[in-house]
Amino acid sequence: MYKYFGLVGFLPMLVFLFGSPYTINAQIDYQEGYVVTNTNDTLYGLIKDRKTGAFGKLYKKIRFKGKKSKSKYGPKQIVSYKKGETNFETLQLIRTGHFLADEYEVSPKGDYQFLKVVASGHVIYYQMEFEDADSGYIDTIAFFKKKVGANLVRVNQGVFGLKRRKLAAFFSDCPDLAQRIRTKRIKNAIEIVDFYNNCKSENP
Repeated sequence: MYKYFGLVGFLPMLVFLFGSPYTINAQIDYQEGYVVTNTNDTLYGLIKDRKTGAFGKLYKKIRFKGKKSKSKYGPKQIVSYKKGETNFETLQLIRTGHFLADEYEVSPKGDYQFLKVVASGHVIYYQMEFEDADSGYIDTIAFFKKKVGANLVRVNQGVFGLKRRKLAAFFSDCPDLAQRIRTKRIKNAIEIVDFYNNCKSENP
């Protein structure tokens, strides 16, 4: 009898400490954030945009839970959204490159897509997410887009690293940066973003 009541008392304690499975799953799946609609209304609530883990899945429409309602939003319906600490923007893109999704252009005729914003300023560092058929996980392709301009250029090419020739041409309006890219004095995308933002702030 003592053991029975001990177990009964122990189970509520576990629930109190760790929460119910439903609560834990809700916390994993949804994060606090907001959406900005096409009418510039900002709606605060909980956001879910994917199934995580092996065989991950990106939702075509994000799930939104507000205080009074639930909704689903596709990229055509909202300007941007924030999930946790991560921002996403909607862009209309048409492919202009001819090799491995090399280049895109923002165009009114393009397809609506959500892109993750890694860093921003005079140049914006985006990641285009996709479901990898081989690994079953969600992977990304990195792009740069200048704040003033419509072209997106791919940042790197897998194990081959930065696409230095294309990036040097893309950043030709900052000759010092272009030279550092060509001579491998700059090693990664974030260094490029920081250098270009400083360059354009000092020489607008």
